[in-house]
Amino acid sequence: MNNYRFLPRVLIAVLLSGVLSLVCVVQAATEVAPGKLVENLFNEMNEKLQADQEKIEADRGHLLALGNDLLGPYVAFDKMAKKVLGKHWKKITEDQQERYTKAFKERVSLAMVSQYDPSKRYDLKVTGERRNKKGNLVLVKSSVKELSGTSSYLINYKLYQNKKTQQWQVYDVIVEGISVLQSFKSASAEEIKKNGIEKLIEQLEVSSEETTVKLADDIVAKVVTKEAK
Repeated sequence: MNNYRFLPRVLIAVLLSGVLSLVCVVQAATEVAPGKLVENLFNEMNEKLQADQEKIEADRGHLLALGNDLLGPYVAFDKMAKKVLGKHWKKITEDQQERYTKAFKERVSLAMVSQYDPSKRYDLKVTGERRNKKGNLVLVKSSVKELSGTSSYLINYKLYQNKKTQQWQVYDVIVEGISVLQSFKSASAEEIKKNGIEKLIEQLEVSSEETTVKLADDIVAKVVTKEAK
Protein backbone atom coordinates (compact mmCIF):
# COMPACT_ATOMS: atom_id res chain seq x y z
CA MET A 1 0.00 0.00 0.00
CA ASN A 2 2.93 2.35 0.65
CA ASN A 3 3.61 2.50 -3.08
CA TYR A 4 0.35 4.44 -3.49
CA ARG A 5 1.03 7.21 -0.93
CA PHE A 6 1.97 9.75 -3.55
CA LEU A 7 -0.80 8.74 -5.95
CA PRO A 8 -3.58 11.11 -4.76
CA ARG A 9 -1.30 14.09 -5.32
CA VAL A 10 -0.29 13.22 -8.85
CA LEU A 11 -2.96 10.98 -10.35
CA ILE A 12 -5.07 13.64 -12.05
CA ALA A 13 -1.90 15.51 -13.02
CA VAL A 14 -0.56 12.44 -14.80
CA LEU A 15 -3.86 11.85 -16.55
CA LEU A 16 -4.35 15.41 -17.67
CA SER A 17 -0.73 16.17 -18.45
CA GLY A 18 -0.97 13.25 -20.84
CA VAL A 19 -4.12 14.74 -22.33
CA LEU A 20 -2.63 18.22 -22.27
CA SER A 21 0.46 16.98 -24.06
CA LEU A 22 -1.63 16.14 -27.10
CA VAL A 23 -1.99 19.80 -28.02
CA CYS A 24 1.57 21.05 -27.67
CA VAL A 25 2.55 20.74 -31.30
CA VAL A 26 0.52 21.87 -34.29
CA GLN A 27 0.48 18.62 -36.22
CA ALA A 28 -2.14 16.85 -38.31
CA ALA A 29 -3.50 13.92 -36.38
CA THR A 30 -3.49 11.71 -39.46
CA GLU A 31 0.29 12.08 -39.93
CA VAL A 32 1.21 10.14 -36.79
CA ALA A 33 -0.45 7.11 -35.24
CA PRO A 34 -2.35 8.04 -32.04
CA GLY A 35 -0.07 5.94 -29.86
CA LYS A 36 3.09 7.57 -31.18
CA LEU A 37 1.46 10.98 -30.89
CA VAL A 38 0.61 10.37 -27.22
CA GLU A 39 4.14 9.19 -26.43
CA ASN A 40 5.99 11.99 -28.23
CA LEU A 41 3.85 14.83 -27.01
CA PHE A 42 3.58 13.54 -23.45
CA ASN A 43 7.36 13.82 -23.24
CA GLU A 44 7.34 17.27 -24.80
CA MET A 45 4.67 18.52 -22.43
CA ASN A 46 6.59 17.27 -19.42
CA GLU A 47 9.58 19.28 -20.61
CA LYS A 48 7.38 22.36 -20.91
CA LEU A 49 5.99 21.92 -17.43
CA GLN A 50 9.47 21.50 -16.02
CA ALA A 51 10.63 24.66 -17.80
CA ASP A 52 7.76 26.59 -16.22
CA GLN A 53 8.22 25.03 -12.78
CA GLU A 54 9.07 28.30 -11.02
CA LYS A 55 6.09 30.07 -12.57
CA ILE A 56 3.79 27.23 -11.54
CA GLU A 57 5.12 27.19 -7.98
CA ALA A 58 4.69 30.95 -7.72
CA ASP A 59 1.24 31.00 -9.28
CA ARG A 60 -0.92 27.90 -9.73
CA GLY A 61 -3.04 30.00 -12.04
CA HIS A 62 -0.25 29.71 -14.62
CA LEU A 63 -0.93 25.98 -14.88
CA LEU A 64 -4.64 26.63 -15.21
CA ALA A 65 -3.91 29.10 -18.00
CA LEU A 66 -1.85 26.45 -19.79
CA GLY A 67 -4.71 24.02 -19.48
CA ASN A 68 -7.30 26.48 -20.76
CA ASP A 69 -5.11 27.51 -23.70
CA LEU A 70 -4.03 24.05 -24.77
CA LEU A 71 -6.67 21.52 -23.76
CA GLY A 72 -9.52 22.69 -25.97
CA PRO A 73 -8.55 21.43 -29.45
CA TYR A 74 -7.72 17.85 -28.45
CA VAL A 75 -10.06 17.08 -25.58
CA ALA A 76 -13.68 16.33 -26.45
CA PHE A 77 -15.28 18.07 -23.47
CA ASP A 78 -18.66 18.13 -25.20
CA LYS A 79 -18.52 14.37 -25.87
CA MET A 80 -17.36 13.75 -22.30
CA ALA A 81 -20.17 15.87 -20.87
CA LYS A 82 -22.77 13.95 -22.87
CA LYS A 83 -21.39 10.61 -21.75
CA VAL A 84 -21.26 11.70 -18.11
CA LEU A 85 -24.91 12.77 -18.10
CA GLY A 86 -26.02 9.85 -20.27
CA LYS A 87 -29.82 9.66 -20.61
CA HIS A 88 -30.18 12.97 -18.76
CA TRP A 89 -28.46 14.92 -21.56
CA LYS A 90 -31.49 14.99 -23.86
CA LYS A 91 -33.83 15.82 -20.98
CA ILE A 92 -32.20 19.17 -20.16
CA THR A 93 -32.39 22.46 -22.01
CA GLU A 94 -29.76 23.73 -24.44
CA ASP A 95 -28.79 26.38 -21.91
CA GLN A 96 -28.25 23.71 -19.25
CA GLN A 97 -26.19 21.65 -21.69
CA GLU A 98 -23.91 24.62 -22.38
CA ARG A 99 -23.61 25.52 -18.70
CA TYR A 100 -22.85 21.95 -17.71
CA THR A 101 -20.19 21.50 -20.40
CA LYS A 102 -18.50 24.78 -19.43
CA ALA A 103 -18.57 23.94 -15.72
CA PHE A 104 -17.35 20.39 -16.37
CA LYS A 105 -14.38 21.71 -18.36
CA GLU A 106 -13.48 24.14 -15.57
CA ARG A 107 -13.68 21.40 -12.93
CA VAL A 108 -11.33 19.16 -14.91
CA SER A 109 -8.88 22.03 -15.37
CA LEU A 110 -9.09 22.82 -11.65
CA ALA A 111 -8.34 19.20 -10.85
CA MET A 112 -5.11 19.48 -12.81
CA VAL A 113 -4.10 22.65 -10.97
CA SER A 114 -4.87 21.26 -7.52
CA GLN A 115 -3.07 17.94 -8.03
CA TYR A 116 -0.01 18.79 -10.13
CA ASP A 117 3.35 18.44 -8.38
CA PRO A 118 6.03 20.29 -10.40
CA SER A 119 8.87 18.56 -8.51
CA LYS A 120 8.10 15.18 -10.09
CA ARG A 121 8.91 13.88 -13.56
CA TYR A 122 7.25 11.03 -15.39
CA ASP A 123 8.03 8.67 -18.23
CA LEU A 124 5.33 7.30 -20.51
CA LYS A 125 5.70 4.28 -22.76
CA VAL A 126 2.98 3.22 -25.16
CA THR A 127 2.44 -0.53 -24.84
CA GLY A 128 -0.32 -1.09 -27.37
CA GLU A 129 -2.96 0.42 -29.61
CA ARG A 130 -6.35 -0.99 -30.60
CA ARG A 131 -8.75 0.52 -33.13
CA ASN A 132 -12.34 -0.26 -34.02
CA LYS A 133 -13.28 -1.56 -37.49
CA LYS A 134 -14.07 1.92 -38.81
CA GLY A 135 -10.72 3.21 -37.60
CA ASN A 136 -12.22 6.29 -35.93
CA LEU A 137 -11.93 5.05 -32.33
CA VAL A 138 -8.70 3.99 -30.67
CA LEU A 139 -7.54 2.78 -27.28
CA VAL A 140 -3.94 3.73 -26.57
CA LYS A 141 -2.40 1.63 -23.80
CA SER A 142 0.52 3.04 -21.83
CA SER A 143 2.60 2.66 -18.71
CA VAL A 144 3.53 5.77 -16.72
CA LYS A 145 6.37 5.74 -14.21
CA GLU A 146 7.63 8.37 -11.79
CA LEU A 147 11.34 8.66 -12.61
CA SER A 148 12.41 9.14 -8.98
CA GLY A 149 10.34 6.20 -7.73
CA THR A 150 9.68 2.55 -8.44
CA SER A 151 5.92 2.56 -8.95
CA SER A 152 4.35 2.46 -12.38
CA TYR A 153 0.74 2.68 -13.49
CA LEU A 154 -1.18 1.38 -16.46
CA ILE A 155 -2.95 4.33 -18.07
CA ASN A 156 -5.05 3.98 -21.21
CA TYR A 157 -6.40 6.78 -23.37
CA LYS A 158 -9.59 6.59 -25.40
CA LEU A 159 -9.58 8.81 -28.48
CA TYR A 160 -11.90 9.37 -31.38
CA GLN A 161 -11.32 11.11 -34.69
CA ASN A 162 -13.33 14.29 -35.06
CA LYS A 163 -15.21 14.18 -38.38
CA LYS A 164 -14.89 17.92 -39.02
CA THR A 165 -11.23 18.44 -38.12
CA GLN A 166 -9.91 14.88 -38.60
CA GLN A 167 -8.03 15.41 -35.33
CA TRP A 168 -7.81 12.80 -32.61
CA GLN A 169 -9.53 13.87 -29.39
CA VAL A 170 -9.39 12.29 -25.94
CA TYR A 171 -12.72 11.45 -24.31
CA ASP A 172 -11.69 9.14 -21.46
CA VAL A 173 -8.64 8.08 -19.45
CA ILE A 174 -8.48 4.73 -17.65
CA VAL A 175 -6.11 4.23 -14.71
CA GLU A 176 -5.47 0.64 -13.62
CA GLY A 177 -8.86 -0.32 -15.02
CA ILE A 178 -10.70 2.63 -13.44
CA SER A 179 -12.38 4.97 -15.92
CA VAL A 180 -12.20 8.65 -15.00
CA LEU A 181 -15.23 9.28 -17.21
CA GLN A 182 -17.23 6.54 -15.50
CA SER A 183 -16.24 7.87 -12.07
CA PHE A 184 -17.56 11.31 -12.99
CA LYS A 185 -20.70 9.67 -14.38
CA SER A 186 -21.38 7.70 -11.20
CA ALA A 187 -20.87 10.75 -8.99
CA SER A 188 -23.12 12.87 -11.21
CA ALA A 189 -25.87 10.23 -11.36
CA GLU A 190 -25.95 10.06 -7.57
CA GLU A 191 -26.23 13.84 -7.26
CA ILE A 192 -28.94 14.05 -9.94
CA LYS A 193 -30.95 11.36 -8.16
CA LYS A 194 -30.75 13.26 -4.88
CA ASN A 195 -31.13 16.87 -5.97
CA GLY A 196 -31.75 17.07 -9.72
CA ILE A 197 -29.70 18.21 -12.72
CA GLU A 198 -30.01 21.95 -12.06
CA LYS A 199 -28.57 21.56 -8.59
CA LEU A 200 -25.67 19.55 -10.01
CA ILE A 201 -24.91 22.28 -12.55
CA GLU A 202 -25.07 24.97 -9.88
CA GLN A 203 -22.72 23.02 -7.65
CA LEU A 204 -20.24 22.59 -10.50
CA GLU A 205 -20.42 26.30 -11.25
CA VAL A 206 -19.74 27.44 -7.70
CA SER A 207 -18.13 24.45 -6.00
CA SER A 208 -14.83 24.84 -4.21
CA GLU A 209 -11.56 23.13 -5.07
CA GLU A 210 -12.25 20.51 -2.41
CA THR A 211 -15.11 19.10 -4.49
CA THR A 212 -12.84 18.25 -7.39
CA VAL A 213 -10.04 17.00 -5.17
CA LYS A 214 -12.51 14.69 -3.39
CA LEU A 215 -13.53 13.18 -6.72
CA ALA A 216 -9.86 12.66 -7.59
CA ASP A 217 -9.27 10.95 -4.25
CA ASP A 218 -12.35 8.76 -4.79
CA ILE A 219 -10.85 7.59 -8.08
CA VAL A 220 -7.54 6.94 -6.31
CA ALA A 221 -9.31 4.92 -3.62
CA LYS A 222 -10.89 2.71 -6.29
CA VAL A 223 -7.49 2.12 -7.91
CA VAL A 224 -5.84 1.24 -4.58
CA THR A 225 -8.70 -1.08 -3.62
CA LYS A 226 -8.53 -2.80 -7.01
CA GLU A 227 -4.78 -3.36 -6.67
CA ALA A 228 -5.04 -4.61 -3.09
CA LYS A 229 -7.41 -7.42 -4.03
